[in-house]
Amino acid sequence: MAGGVRDWRIEFMKAHPRLFGSSSQGYPECGEGWHDLLERCCVRIEAALAEGDRFTAEHIKSKYATLRFYWGGRLSDVAKAQIEEAIELAEARSACTCETCGAHGRLYDRGGWLATACPEHAQGEPAPVKAGRENLRIVGGLVEDRIRIVSCRRYDRETDGFVDVDPVSVGIEE
Repeated sequence: MAGGVRDWRIEFMKAHPRLFGSSSQGYPECGEGWHDLLERCCVRIEAALAEGDRFTAEHIKSKYATLRFYWGGRLSDVAKAQIEEAIELAEARSACTCETCGAHGRLYDRGGWLATACPEHAQGEPAPVKAGRENLRIVGGLVEDRIRIVSCRRYDRETDGFVDVDPVSVGIEE
C-alpha cells in the first residue's frame, strides 16, 4: 500500500508467484477494469503448467486499447498452446471490457488515442466497426507460400470463449 492507496497490481502479482516470481517484471500497466480478465488468464496459465515448466510474465500492458501479455519460458508444446489460448482469450476480452471499471465496453477514438471503455467512462467517438465483425479475431499465416487465414473466430463475452466463424460469412475472402 503506497500512501494508503491499495495497488491491486502488486496484490495480483503476489497471488501468482509462479508466474511473476519476486521481481517487478510483468507489473501490469493497465487499468483495474482488466483485473478480472488478468486473473482468469493467470488461473488458466497456472493450470497449463506441468512440473518442470518455466514461465515468466515479462510485460503486461494496454496497447491500441487491448491487452498485451508478453512472456517467456520453457514449456512443453501442449502447455505452450494452452497458455497462448489463455492469453488470446484475455486479449479478446479486453477488446470488449472497460479498462477503467470492467463493464462491457467498446473501442473509442480519443483524438488519435484508442481506449476500450463503457458508456460511463467513454471519451471521444466510438470507433467504427464493420457490421458483423464485432469481436472478430482473424489469424493469418503462411500456407503453401501464400498468406492465408488460419483461423477466424469471434470472442463471446458471455461464455468467455471463441466461436469459429466462416470468413466468407462476414465478407472476408482470401
